[in-house]
Amino acid sequence: MIFQKISLPIFATVAPMVVGCSSSYFSDNSVRTVSSVGIQTAPLGRVLQSNLPSLESCSDPLNVSEHTHNSDYDIASAGIELTPADVAGVWKASIGGMKCWIATPQTRFGEGYRARPLHCPAGFSQIISWMIRGTDLMFFDNVGNTVATLYSPESVRFEGCTTTGTHVVLTR
Repeated sequence: MIFQKISLPIFATVAPMVVGCSSSYFSDNSVRTVSSVGIQTAPLGRVLQSNLPSLESCSDPLNVSEHTHNSDYDIASAGIELTPADVAGVWKASIGGMKCWIATPQTRFGEGYRARPLHCPAGFSQIISWMIRGTDLMFFDNVGNTVATLYSPESVRFEGCTTTGTHVVLTR
């Protein structure tokens, strides 16, 4: 009885190994070849700043020249009038050429609404809220400092700059 209980698990383990090793699957290697895909390896050596792509930047960080208010100013030229419904949702962001996501729900937070950056670069990852002021979409950090000011040339896209001068584009 004990011999049957011990021999059954041993037989169940050894039998598949014996059958697998004796099959023709492992014997004929000439039939199965792996095709090369043409993947290039990374270059060896140091990475220099000149080898990296240049980051997009803004010459006018808060687009002041674009949003100056005077008697001849046409508000439609700077962007469309925004509502919270226009901004709410998840946006693909390009911040200085780096890609990430920003969630902008309509959850009230202080004077504006909550915001949640997802895998964004350092400066933009500090955003916790957003607010609409006229045609501008503004993002703020936890202290209330403005991180970025964007405008919307069309309903599915926002463009602007961070306060440090980094170009920002949000698209659906």
